[in-house]
Amino acid sequence: MSDLFDNISDWLLQQALSDDDISVTVGGLAMRLQDGGIPIARISMGRSVLHPVIALINLQWNSKTGLVQMETVPRKSVTSTFMEGSPFGDFARGSAEQIVADLKDPDDVKKYEMFQRLADDGMTGYVAFVRHFGREQAVFSETTGSVRGANVSFATRRFSGFSQSDIDGLERLVSALCVCTRVDNDRFLAKNMFETYLGRISGDQVLGGRVERGDGRQIDCAIFYSDLRGSVALSQQLDIHPYLDAVNTYFDCTVNAVTDHGGEVLKLIGDGVLAIFPFDDKTRPRENMCAAALASAQEAFARANHANKLRAQDNLPTLEFGVALHVGKVIYGNVGTEKRLDFTATGPAVGLAARVEALTRELETPLLATKEFADCCPGHATSMPAQSIRDFTDPVDLVRYEI
Repeated sequence: MSDLFDNISDWLLQQALSDDDISVTVGGLAMRLQDGGIPIARISMGRSVLHPVIALINLQWNSKTGLVQMETVPRKSVTSTFMEGSPFGDFARGSAEQIVADLKDPDDVKKYEMFQRLADDGMTGYVAFVRHFGREQAVFSETTGSVRGANVSFATRRFSGFSQSDIDGLERLVSALCVCTRVDNDRFLAKNMFETYLGRISGDQVLGGRVERGDGRQIDCAIFYSDLRGSVALSQQLDIHPYLDAVNTYFDCTVNAVTDHGGEVLKLIGDGVLAIFPFDDKTRPRENMCAAALASAQEAFARANHANKLRAQDNLPTLEFGVALHVGKVIYGNVGTEKRLDFTATGPAVGLAARVEALTRELETPLLATKEFADCCPGHATSMPAQSIRDFTDPVDLVRYEI
C-alpha cells in the first residue's frame, strides 16, 4: 500500500513529463508535504548548469511567503569561500551525500555559516541530500570536485525538528525531484543554446517545432545590417588575440545595442551583423520598431566611440563600421541541407540592406537608411541622392541619420 511519499514521488515523475516550470513543481511539493502532515518551512534546491556566465541556479520556497524565489549564481562567485559556507561545498567535493542538523544545537549550528541564518529565522531542523547526474565535470576553476547535479534541502520550524521517519521519507523524494531538475536543466540548456546561436525569437521558433527544411513564413520587419570596415587590414596588423578582441568589441557595440532595443540578431557573417526588428500590430508596431532599430544603430556608434577612446589609450587601432536600415518583407525560416540548417531571414529586402551598407563607405556616411525606412520612422533624416544599386532595376532613395 502506497504512503504519502510514494504518492508524492509518483507525482514528481509526472511533473518531469509535463511542461510546468520547476518552480511550479517545488511549490507543489511544499503544499503536498504540508497537507500530508510534514511540517516543511523551507525547501531549497540548487543545481549546476552548463552556461558561460551562470554557475548555479537556486530555487527556494519559504512557508512565510508561500512563494518560490529563484536566484542565479555567477561562475566568478563560486570561490573556495563560497563552497565552505554551505553544505554545497561538501557535496561538490564528494565528502558527504546527506547532511542532517539539529539547529537548536549550538555545535551543529557552527558547522556552516548558513546554519546560523536559518537558526535566527526560527528553523529547528535541517536535512540536505545530493544527487549527481550526467558526466562529471570540473566546471569551476576556483574549486575542486565535481558539482554536476543537484542538492535539495528541507528545513522545519517544528520544535522537535525532523523525526527519523521524516528524513527517510524526504530522502525517498530526492531522486524523483532531481529527475525534474535534470529535465529542467536540459530545457534551460536548449533554450540558452538556441538563444545564443539563433537569437531569442528564432530560438523560440525552433523550440516551437519549426525544424524542417523549408519551414518558414514571410514577415514584415525593419532590417539592420552592419559591417566592420578594414577587417582584413586589422587581421594583418594585429596578432590573433588582439584581432579577435577587436572583432568582439565591434560585436559588443552592435549586437548588444540591437538586443537591448528588442531586435533579433540572426547572423554574425564573418565581421558583419544581420538583425531584424519584426513587426506586430499589438506588441511591436511598425513605427515603434523602426524607432528602436534607429536607436540601436545610434547607440552602437555611441558605444563604439567610447570603446575607441579606450583603445586609443592602449595604442590600438580604432574600429569603424557602417549600418544600413531598411523595411520590408523577408522570408524567415529554415534554409540549408538536411544535415546543416540555418534559421535566418532572406529575400530581396535583406539583399538591399546589405547593398546600402556597402554605400556607407562610398558616401562617407556611416548610418544610411532607405526612404522606405524613413517614412516609417519618426525622427529627422537628411535626404541623399538616389543611388543605382547592383541587382536592383530602379534607383533607391536614401537618407542619412546623425550618429
